[in-house]
Amino acid sequence: MKKFSAFAVAGAMTLSACLPAPELSVDDIDLARYASAMAQVGCTDFDGITHAEIRKITGWKDMKLDKVQEEAVAQLQAIEQAGGGIRSTVGACA
Repeated sequence: MKKFSAFAVAGAMTLSACLPAPELSVDDIDLARYASAMAQVGCTDFDGITHAEIRKITGWKDMKLDKVQEEAVAQLQAIEQAGGGIRSTVGACA
């Protein structure tokens, strides 16, 4: 029985390593917060200063903000600019 328990624990730990960390998952609430923050900074994130402002507004760390930006672009709620940066296309920025 002890061998089974050890394998069950090892299997659960392996499976949990495959799942995204909860703080890095992105939901509709995150996307709405991102759209609101983008509107507050002028709808475009071009440089580290704007990125820092969005982080301050949302309270997110860089990795979380990067994930939310990726998801916003994937869902066409933001577009990547030819010259760099991201522009929101929803809410007040539409």
